[in-house]
Amino acid sequence: MKELTKKCIGLISNTLVQLGQTKTDKDILILASTLAEDLMRDFGNMSWNDVEEAFRSGIRGERFVVNVQTYYIWLRAQKKLIDEDIWKKNNQFTYRPDKRLKYRPRKRTGMKSISNIKHPDIKAMEGIDITIKKLL
Repeated sequence: MKELTKKCIGLISNTLVQLGQTKTDKDILILASTLAEDLMRDFGNMSWNDVEEAFRSGIRGERFVVNVQTYYIWLRAQKKLIDEDIWKKNNQFTYRPDKRLKYRPRKRTGMKSISNIKHPDIKAMEGIDITIKKLL
């Protein structure tokens, strides 16, 4: 984690210089440690080169302020490019990202689908439907 934080300090400092901005050393350290945590937690499958490319592309884009929201936009955009490229390599026609939450397992979640859940008064409702049909 320390090595990653050091790399993040360099990346944040370099980004600030390229954007013509200045921040205090304390701000850079806080931003870098937050970036390192976020990379480990949310972007663990991205390589360091991917992260650098995300920042490089982001600097040349529309956002000119370095903060958590900005670098998340940059990293998500880079991750989407990587995922789309993987889909193309696997000969799949359209990119459909997995929108399940990360902590939810892919199989046997134990959750019922909405169509399988029956309301407790379904029997009563069915009885009413039969009665109405007889009246008509």
